[in-house]
Amino acid sequence: MSQSIQAAQEESYGGSDNASGSASLNAETAAALSLLDSRAVWALGLLLAFVLGRVTQKQKLPAGFKRLPKLAGLPYIGRPWGVPMSGADAAWYFSQLHKKYGPIYESEVTGTTHIWIENDKIARELLVHRGRKYGDGYELPAGAGVLGGSEVLPLMGMGQEFWRHKDALNRIANVEDVSFGYSELENKDTLRRVLDSPKEWSQHITTHCARTAARVAWGDARHGTKLMEIVQDLSKAGSPGSPPRQEADLRQQMKVAFFEARDDVIARTQAGTAEGSWMKLCLEKAGGLEKGNLSKQEAALTVGTNALIAIAATGSPLHAFFTAMCSYSSWQPRLHEELDRVCGDRLPRTADLPHLPVLRAVVKETLRWKQPMPLGLSRRTTEDDVYDGYYIPKGAVVHANAYLISRESSKYPEAEEWRPERWLEPSWPTYQEPLSEYPTIRGDAAFGYSTHACPGIELAAIELYTTIGAIAWGYNFKRQEGRQGCENAVPWYETNPYVMNVSSQFPCTVTPRSAEKARYMAGGCEDPSLLVKA
Repeated sequence: MSQSIQAAQEESYGGSDNASGSASLNAETAAALSLLDSRAVWALGLLLAFVLGRVTQKQKLPAGFKRLPKLAGLPYIGRPWGVPMSGADAAWYFSQLHKKYGPIYESEVTGTTHIWIENDKIARELLVHRGRKYGDGYELPAGAGVLGGSEVLPLMGMGQEFWRHKDALNRIANVEDVSFGYSELENKDTLRRVLDSPKEWSQHITTHCARTAARVAWGDARHGTKLMEIVQDLSKAGSPGSPPRQEADLRQQMKVAFFEARDDVIARTQAGTAEGSWMKLCLEKAGGLEKGNLSKQEAALTVGTNALIAIAATGSPLHAFFTAMCSYSSWQPRLHEELDRVCGDRLPRTADLPHLPVLRAVVKETLRWKQPMPLGLSRRTTEDDVYDGYYIPKGAVVHANAYLISRESSKYPEAEEWRPERWLEPSWPTYQEPLSEYPTIRGDAAFGYSTHACPGIELAAIELYTTIGAIAWGYNFKRQEGRQGCENAVPWYETNPYVMNVSSQFPCTVTPRSAEKARYMAGGCEDPSLLVKA
């Protein structure tokens, strides 16, 4: 894990040995004044922090309540140093603090109270059972201005606008065929891309996610190119410690892309050539969407931003699946046997899922093992609250650490190991029956809690089950061998340095399981003209 980064400040000054006495005196005076000014600024800053800290500390608690254990730090400023930038590293960093401060504690950052939670029981009590008190939006300062006000449901504050957009998204996401069959169609193209250039498997996964999201959002995979251009900059902009961004430009880029895609759907609808999509449902007010009453602009931004979220929500576990297959290769034969027995000489379909418990266990364990958002989605309290006698103030930012929640020792023995059997065998505490229904990723903590849980969980479930199933049906995975025939280590801990985590690409040998499957994958591509670009 990343080491804590200690900030260091150095001050130096000096003069020329050959300078005149007057110049030397002036230089020394200027240097002294500069140093004095610097010290004065620091002194005033520390004094202000001390005063503010004393004021906040002296605020009396309501009678009978107590404060949560608090992370030590400077008054008002708190302890911002040493926090890693990457979501995965930051989640691990805070896990070490929980060992000292307990399952729920608070910290302060520039006067704002932050509440940190490490287990599912507390998270569900606060974020689910008391969801309305903990439902206000909180946007990371690094991404402020990029997503704010752009109809991204997880970031919206609680209020009339939130419920109006949530209702519209729920209606869209709960149509009879939420994926419009696109995920299964895209699987054929993805298998062909991997067949043609297996070393580029990571790029093929990203392309698959962008194309599928674009087809679901607008009925045309070609809009996926725009999504791929935006998603990386968006991930960086929303990450702690990210450099200053051209936020207005990125926001404008998003609007242009989403409005163009909306107008394309309008034109194809008028021409009678538009295929099913979220945007088409919004424009037609289908499925009771007239109750949401979203304007065309709101619909464009709502559909577009949630298509972006879908890329990360599915792309992260798809990358983690490759890592798991190369790290725990003994599971490949068991997964292959089930897929061959149920699906035979064709790719898995949504209708097969009740008969594929091993596949569902592999997907669920992959989500537990490597979460798309290790720190979870932060929320802000809308009013004062009390938990177990501890006072939680209005305006506090609440973080449910998904990394820790997925590693509770009582619930997940051997938590750092990827073990799908924990969902399939009665000896494990996570086992549930019937296996025709469980395990399932619906309701999984990786997708958030209660009012701000991912509205596209049904779409994500279908895509992850069928795509991972299709890739496993067609291919074997092996760690690439080194120079002396030794298998290279899989860097399972390496991810991108952003708040939305994706496993880094690594050398992986991906080969067809048989000549018959290779012929099927070569001939099953839906649209050969769109093999490379999204």
